Amino acid sequence: MELLIDLTKRFIRKFINAFSGLWAGIRYDNSILLQFVLAVASIIVFAIIKITFVEWMFVINAIFIVIITEFLNSSVEDLCDLLVDKYDLHVKEIKDIAAAAVLLSAIYAVIVAVIIVGRHML
Repeated sequence: MELLIDLTKRFIRKFINAFSGLWAGIRYDNSILLQFVLAVASIIVFAIIKITFVEWMFVINAIFIVIITEFLNSSVEDLCDLLVDKYDLHVKEIKDIAAAAVLLSAIYAVIVAVIIVGRHML
């Protein structure tokens, strides 16, 4: 029984840590905060134009992909800044590659939005 209680406490602690990271990202990283603001704005717009269930699945998918990649990009950038305190070409390349992941996810989100809005405008 004690083992079960210990496992449950560790399981709950992992969720608490994850939500703490979510909150830290929103509070301390302007790029992450911007993505959340854009996500809320997108949800409001798509709710107004009454998109279908399948369209909602694409919108939610795009929103989560952009936010997840932004969290990963911010983590990579912060880690690089902690490990290397002077300009380094390799660090720049690592940061650029992480930023490219966010760019690609944002392009995907824009394509999804254009297709959905375009369908509803015709």
